[in-house]
Amino acid sequence: MNILFFISHQPNPRFVKQINFLARKHTVTLVYFHRETLATLNDSIEKNVIRHNLGGVPNASEPFKRIWVYIKAIREIRKVIANSQFNVTLVNNIDVIILYLLAGFKFGKKKHKPKLAIEISDLREFVFSDSFVSKRMRSLENYLYKKYIDKLIVTSKKYYTYHFEKFFKKEVFILENKLLSVEQKNDVSIQKKQGGKTVIGIVGLLLRKDEYIKLFETYKDHPEIDIHIHGKGHFQHVVEAYAAKHTNITYFGPYNTFTDAQRIYNSIDIIYLVYDIDQVSLNNRLALPNKLYECMFYKVPLICSKETYLEEIVMDLGIGISINYKEPNAIQDAVNHLTQNSDHLQNNFSSLPQNTYFGDQDYEELESFLAN
Repeated sequence: MNILFFISHQPNPRFVKQINFLARKHTVTLVYFHRETLATLNDSIEKNVIRHNLGGVPNASEPFKRIWVYIKAIREIRKVIANSQFNVTLVNNIDVIILYLLAGFKFGKKKHKPKLAIEISDLREFVFSDSFVSKRMRSLENYLYKKYIDKLIVTSKKYYTYHFEKFFKKEVFILENKLLSVEQKNDVSIQKKQGGKTVIGIVGLLLRKDEYIKLFETYKDHPEIDIHIHGKGHFQHVVEAYAAKHTNITYFGPYNTFTDAQRIYNSIDIIYLVYDIDQVSLNNRLALPNKLYECMFYKVPLICSKETYLEEIVMDLGIGISINYKEPNAIQDAVNHLTQNSDHLQNNFSSLPQNTYFGDQDYEELESFLAN
């Protein structure tokens, strides 16, 4: 196949895995905008992938600047579309669908028309809100999906049953954020630390504020607890401020999951994967983040939020505990429970079938899904 990935940001680990997997047997072209708040993983993308960086894009708080960047990018997108005969194009949100359609408008009457697939890794707030603008956005989404989208990929089955099942009746594929076994490099020199302080880790995009502050306030300057933060994102400044004031809170900055994950997970005892579920958006209740599968592989227990799909998985497998972080002593009780039941948790991790966290078969099926 000749495959185009046209996405709204530089590839995150999920897209890097897909791009690299498909690039083994197919021609893959990557077109993307650059976002400063996201890590850049260019060195982890296969060298045979054809890349087009459309430049930086402002965040959503500057909509007019963003629209102008999009308009200027259309010419370059059009060149990519015109010069290649793609079998399938994969996009990741409504903005990119519209840009792709505008850029390819001249070529719409060609005999060759690539299939258009969209991958949804998060549901936006307009899905859940009853505001006038949100309702109009849902109408636009409904129209675009019915008219232009041939295939839908979601990272959580709850996304489909909650939302897309209502209007999308074409092909659907569930691709959870699992690991690929071929990309896991086991460095025997990196050993799990023994004894000492309990280390609680925050790993990934720094998109939470109140959740982090609650953890920091609970354990700042605690003699037996260290907090390690790895990643970058919108609330990086909150993390940096606490790390500057408290010796047991350490911010390590951005990381490359493909080269640094083993070192990071072997340095922490508990992952703090807590979301605020009282927001307008219910995305946090429905999502299955990639950290779940990384914790399974590296055998690191999780603290997650109650009333989420993630809680269902974590509690069913016995690999962590769920809390309402706003309740008094919830975090302390969870940490105590996990440390006191460490052996039991490790046995549960060891009994997990590999296909629980490795998505090798899923990616083979994704390849067929895109080709058929």
